[in-house]
Amino acid sequence: MSTLRGLKGRNAIVTGGAKGQGFSHVLALADAGCDIAVLDVVAPVEGAYPLATAEMMEATITAVEERGVRCLGLPCDVRDEAQVEAAVSKALAFFDGRIDILVNNAAVGLAGSIQEIRVEDIDLVLDTNVRGPILVTKYVAPAMIAARFGKIINISSGVTAAGVANLSPYVASKYAVNGLTSAWAMELAEFGINVNAVSPPTIRPGDGQGSGMLTALAGQFGMTPQEAYEELSSQQNMPGPKWRGESRHISDAVVFLASDNADQITGQVLAADSGMSAR
Repeated sequence: MSTLRGLKGRNAIVTGGAKGQGFSHVLALADAGCDIAVLDVVAPVEGAYPLATAEMMEATITAVEERGVRCLGLPCDVRDEAQVEAAVSKALAFFDGRIDILVNNAAVGLAGSIQEIRVEDIDLVLDTNVRGPILVTKYVAPAMIAARFGKIINISSGVTAAGVANLSPYVASKYAVNGLTSAWAMELAEFGINVNAVSPPTIRPGDGQGSGMLTALAGQFGMTPQEAYEELSSQQNMPGPKWRGESRHISDAVVFLASDNADQITGQVLAADSGMSAR
């Protein structure tokens, strides 16, 4: 029987890891035996819906340590190069200089028609979703290059395979993530580094440390979070009740790509998207 190999004892950084999909990825990697550094902004961000809090970060650290592995919580706004450089430096010290896995998960999505979208909303989405992964990878990559090993996993979106109205900056940012994935896979291949992405569908919203993006967008769509989840899922996914995305489905894909089982996979966008890209 095949099992996931090569995860126990590895060191992983997850951005946006104290809430939503990132929190799910953190727990999945911890369950697989990885030590974790969690980067998250843990403070209000002007123009954004509620993101992670300091209390959520503490709860994340506790949840990881309860799984018998180590965890370092690092408050960090991935848009800010100085904060990213400092956070990655602290993670490297915590991990004795070795970072094996990077999950570029931190992201925001804001709704608005193209004729009404505010410039500050465009900047927030693109700076978080594109500039953020670039900056974090910039400071993580040297350690991976020195080790001639690494797994970089970017979180894209199923919106790159389906036309979605009123989310154009978010859609553009996720196309950019796909481009970064391809470019970095080529650039870092000679150093033995795998670079891939996972493309989720609409994710079931949740309270607390659950996924919050759809909860915030639902009000702009004039729906409850659950109504928006069902409406978007029924429009975009394969037909039938099975095809409903949850954070755990994306975490399964992340853990696979981080494992030795995926050693010959690079430059790919894995569509764990409930069939969005096949419609």
